[in-house]
Amino acid sequence: MESFSFWFFGTCTLLGSALVAFCPRLVHSAFALVMALIGVAGLYWTLGADFLGGVQLMVYVGGITILFIYGIMLTPKGATKPTLASLLFPGVITVIPVAVMLHLAWKGLESVFQPGDLTVAPQPTVDAIGRAFLTRDQYLIPFELASLVLLAALVGSIYLARRKKES
Repeated sequence: MESFSFWFFGTCTLLGSALVAFCPRLVHSAFALVMALIGVAGLYWTLGADFLGGVQLMVYVGGITILFIYGIMLTPKGATKPTLASLLFPGVITVIPVAVMLHLAWKGLESVFQPGDLTVAPQPTVDAIGRAFLTRDQYLIPFELASLVLLAALVGSIYLARRKKES
């Protein structure tokens, strides 16, 4: 069953990623991104990282994708016309990582990475991460400071949005 779920979620991830790259409409690409991100969350769960799978589902599928869809809906139609000059720089930047990945695939991953003993059963991670966040001598203070920074960013964005509307 684990092998089937791994292959199922891996196929969802690869198919969703290919659709993101090759769909002609941005909205269709955004929904294909949802499928790819759900596949990644499923891969995390298959590998025993239940906390990462849940965070992937809530943050990326629930939040970031909705942000993308709002951005697509609020963008005027004429603003997304690609030209040769606008595609040249990203194309050149993309060539290097693609060449490295093709080189790794050609040489074989066995020569690059030496996997260790993979027979250890995965352990639940949510309890340990929750205790680490709420223990005073580990991550409680940074966790609370991050929440204050996010609150300040939220209040600042509301202030900037209201100030522009009034003038």
